Amino acid sequence: MTKAAYAIWFCIALFLLATCAPFERRFRSAPDATSPARLDPGDYTMSMDVNDVVRTWTLHVPPAASQGDPLPLLVVLHGGGGTGRKMQQLLGFDAYADARGFYVAYPDAFQPSGIRGGAHWNDGRGTAGMVQRGSDDVAFIKDMILDIGRRVPLDASRVYVTGASNGGMMTYRLGCETGGVFAGIAPVIANMPAPVFATCAPHAPLTLLAINGDADPLVPLAGGNVCQDVRFGCEGGQVVSHTESVKTFAIANACDPVPQVETLPQQIDDGTLVERWTFLNCAGGATVVGYIVRGGGHTWPPLPAQLAASGAQSRNLDATRTIVDAFFPE
Repeated sequence: MTKAAYAIWFCIALFLLATCAPFERRFRSAPDATSPARLDPGDYTMSMDVNDVVRTWTLHVPPAASQGDPLPLLVVLHGGGGTGRKMQQLLGFDAYADARGFYVAYPDAFQPSGIRGGAHWNDGRGTAGMVQRGSDDVAFIKDMILDIGRRVPLDASRVYVTGASNGGMMTYRLGCETGGVFAGIAPVIANMPAPVFATCAPHAPLTLLAINGDADPLVPLAGGNVCQDVRFGCEGGQVVSHTESVKTFAIANACDPVPQVETLPQQIDDGTLVERWTFLNCAGGATVVGYIVRGGGHTWPPLPAQLAASGAQSRNLDATRTIVDAFFPE
């Protein structure tokens, strides 16, 4: 990637800190789900009641939807304290959706009034803040997908989910507890919450792509306490290791028990290297792959860290492109 391209990535990333020029985008309110009207290409704000709580999301409809054929869906979950729209502005999935023909949904975690720390997904860690919020996010995501399927022609056999940090842990939970809703999951800078690991029962075949940094100061690669030495509204709690998280899905998919490990060619000398761990011969056409960014911190490659405490950026992997290529190959 050129220096100019990285400068663009950097400016987009800094949007979350409000240091770039204002980002303008038009969002339309979606018609009622019972309406026979087909959604035109564009961005829509949507909402629904789930257990008497109003839940919201943004849906990106690509130009290919105009042809009327069922299209796949990617659900993108923000990290703790974030929003769906910020993920939309930051990660660049919409351009791929327009080029390859898939919907993208950007849901928002629930944040009750009077609770500090920003919106967090109830990812199964069982922390005090998540218990206090009490949101059933598994039910919300499942209901959201059903609602989208009532509004647009949806290929329900090709629904995928990805997420970062708290959203990545929620991605693991969805892979464990939704019983065939998803064809693949892609958690980034996240491991499986320990309470979820104890009961995880993936419905195979289920493709997994996981991306972690081995110098992540918030989510330890080897498992343990989340945010052990960092405090800025983090929920804390316990996660298992990257290896245990990924192997759970390798076992569920009856893959070979020992992965093929390779170091990818270094594109930029920035102090990081990327290892790819591939479990071969999985049943049902599933793939199980783990990426470990050696020297990488709590960042979505190749974007820079949002906070100084997040650790090092790696420009030797494009997580968005890697996920899109795995789920929606050209």
